[in-house]
This record gives sequence, C-alpha cells and structure tokens, in this order.
Amino acid sequence: MQKTKADITGTKRISVAFETNGKGFIGFIVQLPGAYVRGKAEEEALSKVGSEVQSYAKWLGVGPPVRYEVLVSQRHPCALTVEDADSEILLEEDKSPMNDRKFMELHDLVSYSAETFHALFRSAELENWVDEGRIRKTFYGDVPKTIREIFDHVNGTQYYYLSRANLRPKERVGDFLQTRQNCLNSLRELYEQQRNDQVFQVDNEEWTLMKILRRFIWHDRIHGKAIVRIMRKQVQLGLIVGFEDSFHFIT
Repeated sequence: MQKTKADITGTKRISVAFETNGKGFIGFIVQLPGAYVRGKAEEEALSKVGSEVQSYAKWLGVGPPVRYEVLVSQRHPCALTVEDADSEILLEEDKSPMNDRKFMELHDLVSYSAETFHALFRSAELENWVDEGRIRKTFYGDVPKTIREIFDHVNGTQYYYLSRANLRPKERVGDFLQTRQNCLNSLRELYEQQRNDQVFQVDNEEWTLMKILRRFIWHDRIHGKAIVRIMRKQVQLGLIVGFEDSFHFIT
C-alpha cells in the first residue's frame, strides 16, 4: 500500500490538545493524527513533543519540520484514568469539514498504521514472553503482559471503534489486516453519506468520523510503543539480539 506522505516539513506550528484528570496528562498533536505525548504533568508531556514529531516523520518517510512552535490549543478536564491512557476528548479538529483528499489521507494513514503494527508484531521472536513488569490492572482489566496479548487486544478493539458511529461490519472474517480493511470500507461508506458532519453520542462520549480515524492510529501507536518496550527489555536481558522498530519510535 502506498502510504500518504502528509507534508509536515513546512509546519510552523504544532498544536497540542490536552486531556487530564489531574493525575496524568495526555496530549494529542493536532497536525499529526494519532501522535500523542504523555506525562504526570503538562510540562513533562510537552517536553516529549519533539521526539514524537521526529518519530512520526520517520514513520511517514518524510523530513520533520525544521522550525516550529508548540502551542496548547485545547484543554479538556475529565474523570477518566488518563494515567492509564483512558481518553474521551473530542478535538476541535475532529469536528472540522472533511473533503475527499482529507478523507483519503486519513484512510491511507489508518491502513498504513495497521500494516506497520502488524509488521512489528510479526517481527517479534518471543511473542509469548511474559513481561512481569506489566502485570497490573487498569480501567479495561488486566494489562496485556506479552506481545501476543497486546496484538490480540489491538485486533479485538478494531470493531469497537467502528461501533462508535453505530456501524456494524458487513463481515467479521479475516486476519488483522483484513479486519482493518473491513472497518475502513464501512467508514468510507459513512464518509460518502455524511462526510464529517455528524457527532455521535455513544456511552456518554462524543465521536466523529475524523475522531474514529485518528483513534485507530493512536491505538496502534500506543500499543506499538508497548511492544517496543518489551522487545528492548528482551534485548537488555540477552533474550534476543535486536528487533525492527517499524514505527521508528526510537529516534
């Protein structure tokens, strides 16, 4: 699949939309769908913007912006366990008009993100090795403690995101990549019907088509980073020699 290479080299401003419960902060980089930073304080999260921009640019295969300023464009207080990456924020950008070019750019990024996450999983030598440091509970239950469990979690969440627009897949057959394509096919039909004009209220959370597409990429990235952390630990313990960082998280 030929990924869409979004032109971010000329970006002059990086906008960060923050969500917090006072215990943790997660910031979404508006110009880079799915890119995010986290920290116990807003300042800590902002200090990670540069490395996330570099990582995202390498993932796209383009040069990062040479000079840019970082601004906080939105702050959303919530009662969720943000420190465990629970999120509900609807970005102002998520409500913006969407044309064919914008939809296809996001469509291709969601597809490319799935391919990258799948490649990362397939490269794992010890997918069932238990990382004991990950044994704990969060808002969604037990934290996946192996690479295989992380992969299964991400795969199992794909149709959840589809349901945020009250959509049901026409078919549920296929592997990880086919499931992603099934979701994208349904989202394309939604786009053709109503562009990005509708705000869906589901389980006390607001969603738009653009937010769903963004969240697919974010979910791949946040769990891709978890896989990379496990594989780095495996290298440090001498269990494997190295690994392929297909997302380019290590810049």
